[in-house]
Amino acid sequence: MGLEKGWKPIPLSLKIVSVVLTFWYSMAVFGIGSWPVKGFPFLGVFVYGNTAVIIVLSLYLLAPIIFWYGLWNRHNWTAKFILSLIGFFLLNSLIAYIKVPEHFGSSSMFFADATINTIFFITIYKKRSYFEKK
Repeated sequence: MGLEKGWKPIPLSLKIVSVVLTFWYSMAVFGIGSWPVKGFPFLGVFVYGNTAVIIVLSLYLLAPIIFWYGLWNRHNWTAKFILSLIGFFLLNSLIAYIKVPEHFGSSSMFFADATINTIFFITIYKKRSYFEKK
């Protein structure tokens, strides 16, 4: 007998984080028209044009969809996947903040982004047992 799947068995904290995470990351997708021109900081380098669009769509649209699929179906790789993605976002933000701080406008934007991603990371890390086979 497999693990119960769907919305009901998901712990409340993971439900909240998954909804907020989806909203938070979708904000980047809404600005997709400006990424080719203003660029996207990717590990300390700004990428422009179609490359920026592909990266933004992959990281901020496709990755949350994969997370939702894994969360819904309780795949054991889901926690590792999303923790790696959030870790990447934290690292990418830190590198961008050091190399191109003007991108953030102010340090408060960097700290807000880092704080939200850290909260996501901690919550998912604490509830990773939800995805483990029992």
